[in-house]
Amino acid sequence: MFPQQIQFDSSESSRSLSSKHDGESTSDPSQSNNTTGRSDGSTSNGSFTKNETTVVNRTKLLVYVSLLLAGVAISVAAYFFAKNKEQSDFEAEFRNLAAEIIDVSETNVDNTVGQVHSLAISISSHATTMDKDAVWPNVTLPHFLERVSDAVSLTGSELFGFTPMVPVAQKSSFEIYAAAEWIKNNEGFIPTEMHNVDGEATTDVSQQGVYAPLWQVAPQANNLDIMLLDMTTFPWFQQLEMDILEVHHAVMSGIVDVEYLLKATRSVELTEWHPRSVIMQDIPMSMATGENARDTETNDESGGFVFAVLPWERFFQNVIPHELHGFLVEINDHCGSIVTYRIDGHEATVLGNGNLHDSKYDYLHLDSDFAGSARYDGTDSSAAHCYYVIDVYPTDKLKELYTTHTPILFASAILGVFLFTIGIFFCYDCAVERRQRRIASIAKRTNNIVKSLFPKNVQERIIAEAIEETEKAEQAGKLKGKGAYHLSAKDRLKETLANSLQGNKGHHANKNVPPIADLFPSTTIMFADLVGFTAWSSMREPAQVFLLLETIYSEFDLIAHKRRIFKVETVGDCYVAACGLPDPRRDHAVAMARFARDCRACMLSLMTQLEITLGPDTGELGLRIGLHSGPVTGGVLRGDKARFQLFGDTMNTTARIETTGKKNMIHISETTANILQAFGKGHWTKLREDKVNAKGKGEMTTYWLVKTDGPKSTSSGISSSEGTGTGTGTDQDDDANSVDTRVVFQSEEVNVADSNILTDKALRLVKWNSDVIGRILKDVMQRRQAVNVSADLEAVRRLEKDSSIGHVFGEITEVLDLPKFDAEATARQSALNPIALDQRAVQQLEAYVHAIATLYHNNPFHNFEHVSHVIMSVTKLFSRIVAPEVSGDNRTLHDHTYGITSDPLTHFAAVFAALIHDVDHQGVANATLVDENNPLATVYNNKSVAEQNSVDIAWSLLMDDAFIDFRNCIYTTPAEYRHFRQLVVNLVMATDIMDKSLSQARKDRWAKAFSDSSDEYGSSLEKLEEENERNVNRKATIVLEHVIQASDVSHTMQHWHIYRKWNARLFEEMMKAYRQGRTQVNPADRWYEGEKGFFDFYIIPLAKKLKDCGVFGVSSEEYLNYAETNRKEWEAKGEAIVAEMIDKFQEDPFP
Repeated sequence: MFPQQIQFDSSESSRSLSSKHDGESTSDPSQSNNTTGRSDGSTSNGSFTKNETTVVNRTKLLVYVSLLLAGVAISVAAYFFAKNKEQSDFEAEFRNLAAEIIDVSETNVDNTVGQVHSLAISISSHATTMDKDAVWPNVTLPHFLERVSDAVSLTGSELFGFTPMVPVAQKSSFEIYAAAEWIKNNEGFIPTEMHNVDGEATTDVSQQGVYAPLWQVAPQANNLDIMLLDMTTFPWFQQLEMDILEVHHAVMSGIVDVEYLLKATRSVELTEWHPRSVIMQDIPMSMATGENARDTETNDESGGFVFAVLPWERFFQNVIPHELHGFLVEINDHCGSIVTYRIDGHEATVLGNGNLHDSKYDYLHLDSDFAGSARYDGTDSSAAHCYYVIDVYPTDKLKELYTTHTPILFASAILGVFLFTIGIFFCYDCAVERRQRRIASIAKRTNNIVKSLFPKNVQERIIAEAIEETEKAEQAGKLKGKGAYHLSAKDRLKETLANSLQGNKGHHANKNVPPIADLFPSTTIMFADLVGFTAWSSMREPAQVFLLLETIYSEFDLIAHKRRIFKVETVGDCYVAACGLPDPRRDHAVAMARFARDCRACMLSLMTQLEITLGPDTGELGLRIGLHSGPVTGGVLRGDKARFQLFGDTMNTTARIETTGKKNMIHISETTANILQAFGKGHWTKLREDKVNAKGKGEMTTYWLVKTDGPKSTSSGISSSEGTGTGTGTDQDDDANSVDTRVVFQSEEVNVADSNILTDKALRLVKWNSDVIGRILKDVMQRRQAVNVSADLEAVRRLEKDSSIGHVFGEITEVLDLPKFDAEATARQSALNPIALDQRAVQQLEAYVHAIATLYHNNPFHNFEHVSHVIMSVTKLFSRIVAPEVSGDNRTLHDHTYGITSDPLTHFAAVFAALIHDVDHQGVANATLVDENNPLATVYNNKSVAEQNSVDIAWSLLMDDAFIDFRNCIYTTPAEYRHFRQLVVNLVMATDIMDKSLSQARKDRWAKAFSDSSDEYGSSLEKLEEENERNVNRKATIVLEHVIQASDVSHTMQHWHIYRKWNARLFEEMMKAYRQGRTQVNPADRWYEGEKGFFDFYIIPLAKKLKDCGVFGVSSEEYLNYAETNRKEWEAKGEAIVAEMIDKFQEDPFP
């Protein structure tokens, strides 16, 4: 094709040129020579081109083959690598699970040993209380079946038995005793004398010279012939008897046949074979006191034996998750028995005798000694004693769980990538070759024209001039950065942005230089504002506010870099970005739409994560985004803190589009929607049903961006209702519409019995509260280390046992005693390294907070989320106390804060009190509980019922053995225990603001502490110092009480939207109580006036007292300002708000 075209063009050119030289002879010798020379040259060039083409083609073939071989090699290597990784994961997981099987089964043995030992102690204790003249062997444990039933269910034992040791001389008397005792307490008749399995009276005794009749057994025997069965007739019993009487602890037998005993106690006959062993323990005739209840050196006499019969499969049940299958466990008792079990999920099945595992897994197994707590450890080394070893092996079924198609898919994917790369390379090569052919064709035609028009010397001159022009252009490019080259305004702007405005101090020299600015005719602007940020930040410390903004905006910056979006600036909590500048982009609206979608998805993900770090309500923050397209003027305003800025109507319109949007939705103008339509993205948009009335713009037609694609997309979730409405776009609207009383716990009622199921948000709050408490607990431990406190945990445990319920009110003290200043301890604490909590303590702390969370009812107001807000306020106020706005040494800070800074335990107790202060709150006031004659009111003498109940429940839970490591971090001495207890009691009881006696006591305490009293003690210096110290502690007590009181109602001293949210929840809680008939007065009737009175007579005076305390810094000013502002807002809007809440509550189908 190409040669024909070239020939055609050449002939046409020849005809054209010849027509211009009519009359010239074509037989000119010079022209003939030139033609010959050109022909030779063409032949030489054609040969060179052919050789070059051959080399290129061979090189390309080599590249293709190399890529293919590399792809195959890497795919094979990836396959084996993934396969080996899969095998390694399988082996590692097996070893972990095998170790877990061994540990849990060993624990099961220990539990059985513990139950047998406990039963032996019970019998011994009972014998000790009996008449010494009629004790052994005439001992019967009362209520034997009831005592043993729990042990049977806990351990899975098939039989528990008690056999007293009856000397030959007491045989007849015991038989008489047994007959009389049985008739007295049981039905039916038992054999009259001790016998063997054939029912024949036994005459032979054991090597110990005693009989061992089976006297009490559980479960209840169906066949009473087993009663008084002489167990010494069984060889295995005789062996255990000798071993136990030597070592005096529980011993496990080998695998024995006890079917005769089991048949008598079960109603269903078993056809399957189940290997069993017996765990037996001797019973001391008398009980010693103290921790060592059995001292073999001082109390060797045994009165009998207790034994349990267990099938081996019970040890291996419920040891691994139910979804795992295919473990083999081989038990070798070294007495000649080897049994293999298969574990599938929670079930264990005996496979048979011998080693039944697959030999290919000999390399992969885990063995361990077994039943160490029930092993014979005496002096006899004969083979009669059984020592157990268990071996855990995998099976093919287990391996199948960890075998996937990932290796082959991984290898196929890599090979596919290489093949795809080869295909792309081939397509690219074809395109390049085609282009080269076209260029060569054009060059050949041009050369032929030049050759036909000019002689050779003229050709060379033309080529030389072309080369000279090219060099001049290149030289001009080199002068671009040297002041000899003209830069356009847009290029100057781009250079300025590239230099990042690195603080040019010579900006005054720019007066004679044109401004760096330009018009960008086609751009899309984005404004993104954080919804609810103002209210959220009112509850936080400054560092937390900046942590949130830095985290969000840094992620947005990464997305902008990826999408090639230009970040303009951040104004407060608003993020401004542009697309289409400084480099123009035709798809600027499409790119910005994708960027906005990515920012929204990133925001939603970050808020869930940050709630664990930044606390309650963080997850409720949202993003409101507005997009508009049009021209903007951009440039650098030179001077101090110069920066790039955008101006124009497009910026103003974008701001209006953003402010009239909705939370977590992308609002776009009609202009942007039209551009998306032009690019075939019209399906990304949805018309907003209502017109937007924008300031300075009038009514505008706008759209919602609804299309989300790509791996990071999340649906905007626009419904028919979300696309409508006026949408003022302010924080107020978003917050006011977001009041939801069911955000922590599930919407349905949750009983305490099954309230351990928390929502994801509640679990995040559990994590956040645990982190807050854990940080303070580290300070407590570090202070204890600095003071060199000597732990006395035994005394602490005794105090814990003495704690009683129902007397919290009586424990309130007028003045809390805080530690005195210790300069040496403070210096040592400053030099100590940070403390790390023990992992067990961390786990117990989080478990305790989780348990506390489950004890909170599903009340609209008094719930676990409210507790988290109280903790956040306590933490914020304490941060001002611990880091006060005064300068000085540690002693100065101690005096300024009334000693609170020197006692981290006080800080911990305040947060702990905040955590528990509303536990088990019934959703009604104390007065209602009293009027209802609630049992709690009776227990607590109608005084601070809810508060005392919260302390008792939370304290009882803390005293549980499951939290002993957590408690050991809080206190280690009786003094610390009492101090902590007193702090918790005083602070929780301070939240009862309705009790008149407590309220009057607080007023008297304030009058004593902050009034200018005269010297009541004359010249007694000692009394003055004592009273001064007591007055400091009194002020500290007031400060602490005010912290918890202010925090309990902190919503009234925070942003208006926070106050509105919690006020609505409290209203709903009280209305629910009224609707349920628990209160007689409708709270809606006086809610408006009641809130004003609450502000006037409690909230604002409390906020003023915070300020008067002088230790809270700017936080006291902040709380007072918010309280007064909210009071004014409520007075202006409260009546309408109450009416709105009444309407909303009446529409609620779940009162």
